[in-house]
Amino acid sequence: MGIHADKDMDILRPLSDNEIDELLALYERKYGPQNFHYLLLYNQRKWDGQLAAAGIARDDPAYISLRKQFYTHRQGDFRRFGTYVSLHQDIVQSVSFFSWQPEGARELWECLEQTRLIEWTRGALLTNVDPVFCERVKSLAAQRGAHTVQARQCYGMLLPHTEAAKAEVPELLSEFELRPLTDEDAAMVHGIWPNKGEGSLAYLRALIKFNKTLGACRSDTGELIAWIFQNDFSGLGMLQVLPKAERRGLGGLLAAAMTRRIARGEQVALTAWIVTSNWRSEALLKRIGYQPDIINEWIKLEPVV
Repeated sequence: MGIHADKDMDILRPLSDNEIDELLALYERKYGPQNFHYLLLYNQRKWDGQLAAAGIARDDPAYISLRKQFYTHRQGDFRRFGTYVSLHQDIVQSVSFFSWQPEGARELWECLEQTRLIEWTRGALLTNVDPVFCERVKSLAAQRGAHTVQARQCYGMLLPHTEAAKAEVPELLSEFELRPLTDEDAAMVHGIWPNKGEGSLAYLRALIKFNKTLGACRSDTGELIAWIFQNDFSGLGMLQVLPKAERRGLGGLLAAAMTRRIARGEQVALTAWIVTSNWRSEALLKRIGYQPDIINEWIKLEPVV
């Protein structure tokens, strides 16, 4: 993550695994297991367990994309207000943050304004930003030199676990079959992924190895023509259908099948993030039973050349 010795006394203090478990329990008690911050924490602890079981070192660069680091205010107590900042390196640095401190969330803003760990001018992505924080964090980004900001309002779509486990999966046409993705599929998926960049192939390979995935293939040739990944909220992400296979119902089938598969393997609410103007994806998810739960912003900072 580019954290060097001269940054050891940054205002952001890394949380230990035990402290992250405390924070996870804190969010569950305050907001419930359907809260998106809870789900982000939950998924990271799941990844931590999987990586540890596989004997993968914490500093293994091949799996940096599965290593979110959670921080809190160095002089604060996360147990009071749930204040956290999460930094995550995959294609670009992703930044998540929240606090329920009343009267302006002073503790959180001291973290964001004083830390040297956020890559403001290198194209960071601010994810799942609560509306109450949006304008001020955009202003802060501009002050740090990120003059061009792309902000998209996104629905956090939600389906409770009990309903997700019973999701109806449409009948699969005989010309197709479903299977999990394999490492051999990574290069093909990466080749047409619109968000690809430096490190993104390793990211996809890590997701295929440790997350749930599904692909739709032609029964006669085995050609992969559609796929879906489980994302870092343990929900649905990266649904893609090749143009030649569109309008065959594969997108809805994969989304429903993945919903049920996740719910039957994990005690977790199912979620998906979609841009609010993407009415087709919204309709697809609503047919399964998902409903908009929140509207937050995803803010992409343009790198300074």
